[in-house]
Amino acid sequence: MARRTLLASQIDVDPDFEETELDDREREVLKFLASEQNAYFSFQGLRRRLGYHQETLTRALRRLEEAEVIERTPEGYKAKSPSSTFSFTVRTNATFGKPIIDAYLPSNVDVTILFQRLRGRWFGDFRWLGYSQDGDQLSMSWISEDGQLQLQARIGGGKIVVAAEATGEKDETRSIQAAYQLFDHVSKIAEEMVENLTSTPVAN
Repeated sequence: MARRTLLASQIDVDPDFEETELDDREREVLKFLASEQNAYFSFQGLRRRLGYHQETLTRALRRLEEAEVIERTPEGYKAKSPSSTFSFTVRTNATFGKPIIDAYLPSNVDVTILFQRLRGRWFGDFRWLGYSQDGDQLSMSWISEDGQLQLQARIGGGKIVVAAEATGEKDETRSIQAAYQLFDHVSKIAEEMVENLTSTPVAN
């Protein structure tokens, strides 16, 4: 069953590169990778999110790399910028899912360290999908083992917003429970960071 795209996006491929002849699956992968600016996604996260067989996704990603529209980095796969050899424009609907939790982070929590503690980590049956950064707004995403539910934690301006979206059938209860699971996970790490700061002796 085809899964709908959470983040509405459209890519206008430069007509000079029509010879690339991307197929529907390759275009779907490209659209998802380009659905957020400066976004990186893990292979397994993409596989769960798009519902592709591992070999099918591998072929699509290899084809897109050969077409020079995406790149593989230590952080994950990402769409190249419009200034790359293969030029495209992305129009993105920045609203993701349903915001469930909106809370303040302690002022002494270093967002960079928090991100490093969360990046690539799993919790419960949720697996790391990827992250994106737009100015001072950092977004981290996870997807359930079955690929039916995606979570996103958006951090910026001293606040954290947790949103959830079902990629299969709607399940509001599961979405809310999962959002609080993620928030609890983030909160525990933030608390540890604050405790470490307060327990560190100040040098004379």
